[in-house]
Amino acid sequence: MPFGSLNESFSDWTKSRYLTVEQAMADFADNIIWLKQNYLNKTDAPVITFGGSYGGMLAAWMRAKYPSLVQGAIAASAPVWMFPGMMEDSTGPYRIITDVFREASPDCPEKVSKSWDLLIEMGKTKAGQKQLENLFHTCKPLDREGVAALSTWLNGMYFDMAMVNYPYPTSFLAELPAWPVKEFCRRTNSSEDTVTAIATGAQMYSNYTGKTKCLDLDADPAGDLGMTGWDFQACMEMILPISSDKSVDMFPTESFDLKSFVAYCETRWSSSARPFWLKSFFGGMDGFDFSGYSNIFFSNGRLDPWAAGGTAIIEEEFCLSDCPNILIADGAHHLDLRSSNPAAPNSVLDARKQEVEAIKRWTARTTGTKTEL
Repeated sequence: MPFGSLNESFSDWTKSRYLTVEQAMADFADNIIWLKQNYLNKTDAPVITFGGSYGGMLAAWMRAKYPSLVQGAIAASAPVWMFPGMMEDSTGPYRIITDVFREASPDCPEKVSKSWDLLIEMGKTKAGQKQLENLFHTCKPLDREGVAALSTWLNGMYFDMAMVNYPYPTSFLAELPAWPVKEFCRRTNSSEDTVTAIATGAQMYSNYTGKTKCLDLDADPAGDLGMTGWDFQACMEMILPISSDKSVDMFPTESFDLKSFVAYCETRWSSSARPFWLKSFFGGMDGFDFSGYSNIFFSNGRLDPWAAGGTAIIEEEFCLSDCPNILIADGAHHLDLRSSNPAAPNSVLDARKQEVEAIKRWTARTTGTKTEL
């Protein structure tokens, strides 16, 4: 951490204010110059940035803002158009999740949709709360607030499960089997009772290995992924307005309220949020916002909730030159940037080939010869 410890780095605004997109990019730019001079001893070496998710956004933006330092970018699962003032419909991520579950099993979304009201009803009584404790194996006894926390955890579980719906076992966000959404839906067939079915499926996510003693609703199964820092960024600049609508997805209707969110963030961090800054600084979907950009390869996974805010939502050209824009049919969250695996679908393998060819083109323009990859 830049100021010694996590707590110290976020102790007050004079320190945490450095955690911005602009500062991160400036640091990368400084590192690139230093590495070329002191490690490679070759100041004209071409540089390609890679990233997935937030890293994908940074990769693309580095090429856009530092074109003299970065010759091209591979931006995977980068929702560059999901910020305030860019998209009219904010329900895209939850609609994609619902479609992914429906593809896994046609009746799966219906079970999930029915479960929300049932959880609320069970949470109103001591007997219902106790039953939920036993079904979900929670570490702590549940009261009404605990049942609400359980619903929030389930919401996040569905989102994360769609993100990591990979064709082979992974431990990225949790220890999970191949195609975890399909396995979840299969397990829900074990009971005719909706809540019992959901609890059985949830066990696959919370305790696939059988080593977890209980479901801790206060803990993230992925461990510490720097969520304190992300909470700060998601409040100050990286505000992602996402809503759900039970008429079009399997989740309870909940509309994102920007005004309330900004008020929470400014109280939480004692600083002023900038919800429209990224649109002003990098551009959005309007007109020719990206018309000066070039050499950025945008890839999105059709199974990834974040694809709703990615460039694959449009087919027309939107940048100056050489910005491939693909939707990977069998891809979840930045699957194309994960390590090689025999189970990788052909659509992912094809995406990687296209990315390699793009890198060869970009480096050839700098060196005069194609780089062998």
